[in-house]
Amino acid sequence: MENYCKRLSNGINFNFKGITFCSSLWSNVASAYTPYDKHYIENFLERRHKTIENAQKGIFPDYCNKCNSKMHTHDNIDESCVEKIKFIEIYHWNQCNCACFYCSNREETNLKITEKRNQKGAIDVMPMLKKLKKLNLLDEHTEISMVGGEPTILKEFPEILKFAIKNKFSVNILSNGILYEKYISKAINETQNTTLIVSLDCGTKEMFKRIKGIDKYDDVIKNLKKYVKETKEKSRNVICKYIILPGVNDNQEEINKWIDLCTSIGITNFFITLEFCKSANDPKKENIPEEICQLYEYTKTKIKEVNPNFSVSTYSFVDEFVKNRSYKVGH
Repeated sequence: MENYCKRLSNGINFNFKGITFCSSLWSNVASAYTPYDKHYIENFLERRHKTIENAQKGIFPDYCNKCNSKMHTHDNIDESCVEKIKFIEIYHWNQCNCACFYCSNREETNLKITEKRNQKGAIDVMPMLKKLKKLNLLDEHTEISMVGGEPTILKEFPEILKFAIKNKFSVNILSNGILYEKYISKAINETQNTTLIVSLDCGTKEMFKRIKGIDKYDDVIKNLKKYVKETKEKSRNVICKYIILPGVNDNQEEINKWIDLCTSIGITNFFITLEFCKSANDPKKENIPEEICQLYEYTKTKIKEVNPNFSVSTYSFVDEFVKNRSYKVGH
């Protein structure tokens, strides 16, 4: 096969604007989305089939021109799996239970802050997942990612996790950790690669409140301890995240407290990144300050110094950002 893009051919993204073919978000391109109307499932599947057929001929949608993953060529592609769904990203709600000041969705979605569970996204996802399963379009190793909002407040969240557990699908859950959900531990224990990433971003209660805009630090720590305890041998799949925020938590003291706090909880897997959602799209912030790059490298080194067996990861493009000192790498 001459032209094959795994994101386009094997992915689905439930966005708050509509449903798209892959998990690369084209937030400013309206034509990338199939709207959530009465027949959106049928319309999307028909559009998807035609788009994949064209992609195999080297004809990609215009909005793919901005994507660095476009037109990957792979050898030995099993053509029977070309239209199988392997990557599902759920990014379709506009509610959250905290108000992180670095949130990239606040203005775009008119983000609503709520402490209540049972919130609804732009569409119910479960009917679509069941339909894809019935049509035999889900790959046996399908991965589901829940990002872009707080999944634990979503009414469907437990059902989606139970669906994943039943089908042995892995789930990548990005959460603030404020609310506890028992099916998170069950999914980690009963599927191959389910992970929970909790964005803590600090090592103190005072800094937590400053960043999150809400006083729920104690709840997060309690829930993290519970997840680590419940997952036992698989507790490495409970990951703690730190976003370096210029002028806020960008100092060694706070990072050291974060590492010490995570260690005391039993966290062994760390995720370190930069505040890039807004900076990468702001010409005034094109260059990453040298001190932020140095702090990023310090954090990775410090974690390994505390314990060489600790895992440290990030987004692949963040390493490129830091290496080139610019948010514009690859754009």
